[in-house]
Amino acid sequence: MSHGWRSILRGRDLLANNLGWVVGNGQSIHVWQDPWLSVNKQERPIGPPCEHYVELKVSDLMLPETCEWDLHKLQLCLPDYKDSIQCIKPSQTGAPDKIVWLGTKTGEYTTKSGYYNAVNGEDNGHAGPVGDDFNWKKNVWNLECAPKIKMFSWKLLKGALPVGARLHERHVPVDPACKRCGEVESITHLFFHCRFARKVWQLAPFATEVDCSGMIDLAEEWLPICVKKCLPPSGISSGSLAPWILWSLWKERNKFVFEGHSASPEDTLSKALVIAREWCTTKERNTLSKSIRITIPVQLPPLTVTIRSDAAWAPGGTTAGLGCFVISPSESHSFSKGVSHVTSALMAEGLAMLEAVKLGAKEELRKICFESDSSQLISAINSGTCCPELYGVVADILAFSTIFEFVTFAWIARERNIQADRLAKAALNVSVPQVVDGVVIAPN
Repeated sequence: MSHGWRSILRGRDLLANNLGWVVGNGQSIHVWQDPWLSVNKQERPIGPPCEHYVELKVSDLMLPETCEWDLHKLQLCLPDYKDSIQCIKPSQTGAPDKIVWLGTKTGEYTTKSGYYNAVNGEDNGHAGPVGDDFNWKKNVWNLECAPKIKMFSWKLLKGALPVGARLHERHVPVDPACKRCGEVESITHLFFHCRFARKVWQLAPFATEVDCSGMIDLAEEWLPICVKKCLPPSGISSGSLAPWILWSLWKERNKFVFEGHSASPEDTLSKALVIAREWCTTKERNTLSKSIRITIPVQLPPLTVTIRSDAAWAPGGTTAGLGCFVISPSESHSFSKGVSHVTSALMAEGLAMLEAVKLGAKEELRKICFESDSSQLISAINSGTCCPELYGVVADILAFSTIFEFVTFAWIARERNIQADRLAKAALNVSVPQVVDGVVIAPN
């Protein structure tokens, strides 16, 4: 097979192993063949099914003409999955089922997540020069430096730089010797053991000196080098200088090898300081401009009714309390209820907003502003894209909101949502069974 065809087949297998369904109306999902029980991993019921249930669709597990689960049929067909299925919230308005990528929270494929799944799923634990316990997020991707420096650091720790020793290992016909001193050009030699590199590290304005003589395991020494503080005259007030020095050493090495330009250790360090200082200054300026940005509130038309929603959910539980507080020019009133089979705080917030929209439709309000202290939920509703878990709920919110003459969804601070918060907590307390002297008191 050609390289292109092998790549196509590998991409096909990657998708087949990492795609899953989120339930809308359930009409497109086969109960036994398709993964639909989880939005985090591929999970489907374990068979074998009875002969007359082989072609069962997820919609067949719902009550006729509705998108509510048929508890009798769940108990009959899938008794072991009854509770987990009830935690899935289908679309009550009949939104179509959707295929999502299970490697991200948004359900959308990214090159980063695809690469991560390919490496971890097919390389059988091979981690290259860095061990499995290395914290990539903390030690590389969360460094305070430019994205290109983070990518370079990742390549450096993965041993993916084309130094002489690595090229020789891959049978590339090149001289593996260091062009400055003649020793074998490995990654640790080029960046730490070479006379040129050691001189650069000696000149670096760190509070404590970098000892390169005994460095063997780069991953083990990576964090101590990156957290070294710079002395005040350097102008590097935040972030790590070490990755910038490594980047400058690599750039000067390439200029020396391919252009014959030999810079001094002082010039190499100076370039690292300049680009690091420029990046820090630009970052501080952008952070300041973002902090003073003024948000202009949405101008509401006259006679607009405001409904604030909130939810209460205890981690590890499956019961939630929902609260809605209606503020109109003439009067204010409230609504609350308890619901079961809720597995996250975000799902509880979504269900609370859905109840608020239904309440507005039931009272035949025309101009309405829905407010919530969940920024993630408001962002999902306004953008029309959400995490797979909320797919059915957000689809219903958007469908119900089309009947209003004017509608907007806005975020408010938690301090302004006290009434809805109290209603939700009260509903949760009523819904959760209490134990007194070993006797379980059922909720009203």
